[in-house]
Amino acid sequence: MPTSGENVATAEDHSLAVPALDSIKTHLKRTVQLATPVVFSRFLMVAIFTADTIMVGQVDGPALAYLGLGLSIQSIFFLVSIGMLQGTMIISSQAYGAADYEDAGKAWRVGSYHAIALGLSFGWICLLGEEILLVLGFDAEMSAKAGAVSIAFGLSMPAMLFYICASYFLEAVQRPSVGMVIMIGANVVNILLNLIFVWGWGGLVDPMSALGAAIGTSIVRWGTCFIIGAYILTMPWRTGEDPFGLKINLAKWWEEARTMGGDYGKRLRGLGTSMAVMLGMEGLCTQIIVLIAASFGTEQLAAYQVATSLLFLIVMIAIGCMAATSVRVGNAVGREDQPNMRRAGFVGIGLTACLMIPAAILLAFFPDEVASIYVKDVAITSLVAVAFGIVALVVVADGIAACTVGALRGTGDVWPVMYIATGSLWVVGLPSGLAYAYLFEMGPPGLIAGLGTAYFVSGCILLERFTRVSRKLPERV
Repeated sequence: MPTSGENVATAEDHSLAVPALDSIKTHLKRTVQLATPVVFSRFLMVAIFTADTIMVGQVDGPALAYLGLGLSIQSIFFLVSIGMLQGTMIISSQAYGAADYEDAGKAWRVGSYHAIALGLSFGWICLLGEEILLVLGFDAEMSAKAGAVSIAFGLSMPAMLFYICASYFLEAVQRPSVGMVIMIGANVVNILLNLIFVWGWGGLVDPMSALGAAIGTSIVRWGTCFIIGAYILTMPWRTGEDPFGLKINLAKWWEEARTMGGDYGKRLRGLGTSMAVMLGMEGLCTQIIVLIAASFGTEQLAAYQVATSLLFLIVMIAIGCMAATSVRVGNAVGREDQPNMRRAGFVGIGLTACLMIPAAILLAFFPDEVASIYVKDVAITSLVAVAFGIVALVVVADGIAACTVGALRGTGDVWPVMYIATGSLWVVGLPSGLAYAYLFEMGPPGLIAGLGTAYFVSGCILLERFTRVSRKLPERV
């Protein structure tokens, strides 16, 4: 069975060997080896939306508001689904570390059933985007245009969630480069489709602005779904072995799908529910903040959309490190290797902080230059530059908090993480954001500052939590 250089012990070794503590240099090397393709994969995943934002902003600045609102409808459902599917990564990584490869494969299969079911359920809700926005009080024109964007994204929700579940599995079993390669191709195709649908190149269709970007991205989502699914299902034939139990067995898979994995599905949902609640509450809070930003006008909302889009893009680096750290911690739990479990977590957190600092420096000293890349409209550009200055203060705290969540997730310590992260956002982030925006008259940039305050508070508490949890070996989930 191939491995990636990690010291993967056999099940028999667990009861005999006393794990040696690897050096920080060794941990850093292994984390970088795993994190690099994961970081690029996450970065490129969000780069698709960044390309949409830039290409729409170049031809129709106000349409960024339609793109942002259309995305906001799906985002909370998307986040809940991602949280629910993270049980796949936790189970797979610990099973792989314990050399229980068949259990890792079953985690992917059961996770995939949940991904498709969630995608169909929440995708249907996105089809009602226009009606939802009208109920929330938006005018007819904005509701119609943003609602059309929501429909396009909703139709590809099952594909995107299936891809994410599959990428979790491949990362957990030390094959992270697959997702990176797929995402490189996806970004190229997305830009080509934006040239056609957003800008109208070639005269094939009239320029469709924000709706064209959503259509192109949805086509790309379905493509990535089929490619990663084909890669996983052909692994037994390409490698000549089937340790993960991936050979197609329709009768067995139908029975699993019909019962959503039975008791195994309950196990996966038990782990995923806490992350789903955490991400769902985070998504709800951020969407409330989007609605508050919209009250300041279309230009302010467009600037907020650009700033948060860039923040999300940068933090994707941290999310990649978070996934790699979670996998390495989970692998160590499976090997019953407490010393290296603890060190893997802290090395991942430290690496994340170091990667966030250059982005913070760039935005702190060159906000106008970066803003001009996104938007040509002078009025919106100046607003974006102000917001970028706030983003510079937020990214490091956000990155550290995110990676610490991953380290704790790898140990299976999921419910306390949910309470800490959710509580910080609602008790600290939202109230302080409102204070900055209105009392200190900062407007939408103040809302971003409120998020930064919440990330700082949660990061400190989560770090203390991981310090305590990692002092002893947790049980495998």
